[in-house]
Amino acid sequence: MTTTVETDAPTPPKKRRRWLRRSLIAVGVVLVLALGALGGAGWYFSGEVINVDHGPSEYPLTVEAVDAETVTLPREDDTEKPGTWGLSWEDGQAVIGDVVATDEETVTRSIEEVLFGELAAGAAVRVDTWAYRGDPATALGLEYETVDIPTGLGDMPAWHLPGEEGTWVITVHGRNASPAETLRGVEVYNRLGYPVLAVTHRNDEGAPEAPNGGLHSLGEYESEDIVDAVRYALENGADDVVLHGWSMGGAIVSTAARELADTDAIRGLVLDSPVMDWNSTLDMQADARDVIAPITWAAKRIVELRADIDLDGLDQRNFADEFDMPVLLFVDTADETVDHTATLDFAELLPPERATVVTTASGHTASWNEDPAAYAAALEGYLAAL
Repeated sequence: MTTTVETDAPTPPKKRRRWLRRSLIAVGVVLVLALGALGGAGWYFSGEVINVDHGPSEYPLTVEAVDAETVTLPREDDTEKPGTWGLSWEDGQAVIGDVVATDEETVTRSIEEVLFGELAAGAAVRVDTWAYRGDPATALGLEYETVDIPTGLGDMPAWHLPGEEGTWVITVHGRNASPAETLRGVEVYNRLGYPVLAVTHRNDEGAPEAPNGGLHSLGEYESEDIVDAVRYALENGADDVVLHGWSMGGAIVSTAARELADTDAIRGLVLDSPVMDWNSTLDMQADARDVIAPITWAAKRIVELRADIDLDGLDQRNFADEFDMPVLLFVDTADETVDHTATLDFAELLPPERATVVTTASGHTASWNEDPAAYAAALEGYLAAL
């Protein structure tokens, strides 16, 4: 009878080294692929933040019916929300008001004014937060001139509206927008007698391109253009200025105000749905898109590298003690674009006598749209207190 004894035979040294080498190569390949995927996704999402886009607008809605006083649109969240809104089409703009009728499929709203163009049934349109389009004359019937503001990158065009007050107001629009975004505020300031500069900044249509390859810097370097606009105002008759910024324009004017903190140039600061912290705003937007945390982290680092900025340096909460002027903040708690809680935090860090907060719940930069009269009253009260 033969007995077989099984033993664990040692792996020959050459085979063991070959196995180890292949394992290390496999791990290395996986890491390279993972890092490449992470970097690629981070690069893509960084572009969503800092790439400049002035492409054509989209018009996803179709006008069902229209008459001299009303327009009927498909029933959607944007078409049935209360307030005053713009209605834009390819060659026209109207301002629409109250909902006057609804059914299961449509919403009928009042037409407050057709600013330009012809609104007809079948037209492709969109509901527009800006409300006004065009220039101050076509949108509001206001006298203005286009001036060139000298900056370190070249001349940047701006609308100048005259007024009797010694304090000028400089209005600054948001990311990928134009001075037309600020017309809702321009209308109020003009009625109250304040001269207005509605400015462009680097990368805007008609303005010089940024030297970083034409990328947004999220307020870091755009603020230099606003400092130059302040200088222009002071050299052309202003005693001092109020800066009013919407969305990324809020980040821009906040950074400009910090740069001018040791001067008497800034009389006041008005912020409408401002980006007071890009870190938390990008986190919020990533969560809404189900972007995983490592990609968000990578995208932030790539944003900082490509735009040559430090996101922590654009968290205005870190510099609250540098804001020595009264600040009016329009904060919309339904904002799905910007982290509004950072704005509330910023306001809490200011002395109570220097912070006035107006809250609404209609969406990003929609405080005016929710109640134009209340918005105007808040601005008038703030300016009177100055």
